[in-house]
Amino acid sequence: MRVVYLIHSLHRSGGIERVLSLKAGALAAREGFEVWIVTFRQRGRPPFFPLDPRVKTLDLGVNDKSPLGGRRLRSRLDAALARIRPDVTVSLCGRDLFQLSRLQHAGKRMAEFHFSHSKFHSEYGGTALGRLYAGYRLRRFTRAASALDCFVVLTCADRDYWQVRLPGVDVRQIYNPLTFQPERTAPLEAHRCVAVGRLEYQKNFSALVRAWSDVHAQAPDWTLDIFGDGSCRKALERQIAAAGLAEAVHLCGRSRQIPEELLSASCVVMSSRFEGFPMILLEAASCGVPMVSFDCPHGPAELIREGENGYLVPLGDTQALSQAILRVIGDGGEAALRHRRALGAEARRTSEAFTLERTMDRWEALLRTVAGRRA
Repeated sequence: MRVVYLIHSLHRSGGIERVLSLKAGALAAREGFEVWIVTFRQRGRPPFFPLDPRVKTLDLGVNDKSPLGGRRLRSRLDAALARIRPDVTVSLCGRDLFQLSRLQHAGKRMAEFHFSHSKFHSEYGGTALGRLYAGYRLRRFTRAASALDCFVVLTCADRDYWQVRLPGVDVRQIYNPLTFQPERTAPLEAHRCVAVGRLEYQKNFSALVRAWSDVHAQAPDWTLDIFGDGSCRKALERQIAAAGLAEAVHLCGRSRQIPEELLSASCVVMSSRFEGFPMILLEAASCGVPMVSFDCPHGPAELIREGENGYLVPLGDTQALSQAILRVIGDGGEAALRHRRALGAEARRTSEAFTLERTMDRWEALLRTVAGRRA
């Protein structure tokens, strides 16, 4: 079976790129599969994450963001698919999604959506004009998705939402797999919390910095290391300096060693406004690290069990976030360390349901089912 994935590029260090690289390699290693990743603007840059050599790649060299990008993308993509002749083409829900129904050589058409359905309103809905724009974006996206043979989302909450809005489409839910499975777990002795993600509006690190002011007041020997880069970096640097947290909160940039960073942490914190399925929480759980998160749409509530493997707090409530972090930190004594280790042990058990093999078994079965359907 020949499967083609469509994505803008692979040079970024984001979660979608990481998961796609992992899944494509795992699928290519299975008997009977030929896997391609077709990019639009890779521009000769190497993939950020390792890619199995059995995965074939092709870059179309088209700027899909330009005014004429849609037409050029459709033309070059259809020509490329005519040569590859896929059984199934899978969009990662970039601009190519709006061209997929018009392609003559795509085979069966699928898409996997790595965000919550509330993404558009969470990102743009802060003003009346923004809410109108968010509604337009959601309606346009829904129309494109309605032409698919199958639409895959990451959480049960999103599956329920899209099954109502895409009545003629086969809507499925498959969690993303663990990107690594460490043999050891974090000792949870370090006075260090970590957060990971792009320094962008979605990740809402400004709220985390505000919460850390309260944490620092009660636990001044603990630090927060934030891994990632993005357009909000300068603003966060100013916020950290103004709050007097320069020695306590560190912007560490991008890292290829996230497993090691998690294994040397005692808590992971997520402050996102919205998510698809938060891989950093799952990865932390696999390292036996307690999780603290806003209850954003969607995903954290499907991973975190309150007081068992971490703490979930209302979206945007920075005081509740700081209090949850302080529950994990405790008073510095042996009882606090035992509590962290109990949370971490349960987090590790939670992660065992998300192995790569289990995930790819579900994907293989779904791809074979979709490819075998009659037109």
